Amino acid sequence: MGSLRTHYARLFELDDAWEVSDVGFSVEDHRVEIRLKSVRGRVRCPECGQACGIADHAEERRWRHLDTMQFVTELVARLPRCRCPEHGVKTVIPPWAAKHSRFTLLFELLAIEVIQACRTVKAAAKLLRLSWNSMHTIMARAVERGLERRDARAIAHFGLPVLTPSLLQPSEPTQDSVLRRPA
Repeated sequence: MGSLRTHYARLFELDDAWEVSDVGFSVEDHRVEIRLKSVRGRVRCPECGQACGIADHAEERRWRHLDTMQFVTELVARLPRCRCPEHGVKTVIPPWAAKHSRFTLLFELLAIEVIQACRTVKAAAKLLRLSWNSMHTIMARAVERGLERRDARAIAHFGLPVLTPSLLQPSEPTQDSVLRRPA
């Protein structure tokens, strides 16, 4: 199983703060479960970024990840909680997911692509084997990320072309505006 743990650690591009401690596989349930373990003694406060000691670990959490073949893949971990002198005890944000998310960032990216390709959110949810509420949460988080990236500077100037009645009337084609076919 050591090579399988190494395989998944490379796929997740885990830094030296995390390791794959176990990989579980159930053919009957069509499920792969990857257990991750924090191995670093110091972590960064999610509020201020200050390096802090670990106070303890939060309860075990699960994140839906991209499927492995046709098998639902979940990451399972107990996130460390830092002891920040300024903010107190805070749960760190894992590198694979957003704060409070139950999906990995890669899964959310895939889900948005599937939503855009489907006619309805319900159809996308069926393909991804998710509830409509889960899809709505993923969409809301994607909008939030997009708004965070948006440039918030005030617009200094705004211009619109002036449309006059003569510009709205179709004109007769001229010799220069007609495309010619090669002879």
